[in-house]
Amino acid sequence: MTHCDLNQAEQGRRREIAEHTRKMLLRNLPIEDQDETSLTASYRDYYLQISFSELHPLMVFCLAKALKAPGSPRQLQLTNELNLRSILGSHAINNEVGCYSYRATHWLDTELDAKRFYEILDRCVDEADRGFYKLAS
Repeated sequence: MTHCDLNQAEQGRRREIAEHTRKMLLRNLPIEDQDETSLTASYRDYYLQISFSELHPLMVFCLAKALKAPGSPRQLQLTNELNLRSILGSHAINNEVGCYSYRATHWLDTELDAKRFYEILDRCVDEADRGFYKLAS
């Protein structure tokens, strides 16, 4: 299915959900920067990027934190093991910029309120913490 295959009502509904969610985040999260598709902020010691796709409709969380040293072969293997056990998202090490990241995607099939958003975000941060501290130890 492509965006063109969706009827106007469904395209509008998905756009409204994404716009509602974005406005709710602007009111409830200390946003540092934004563009047409993403918002960025600092949250619980992570750089946070939240991106939206109206078409699907999806909300993607990317949490990143600096690593003190480049990822070792052991850390890269641990990252693979974390991904085998993680059902919510994926863990990665980027040696070029020296950071750990966790990425999770959530369906935006209904409007979110702040309480539900923070429940989802905090679960993502808990999983990111689990991965980061396993790799940093």
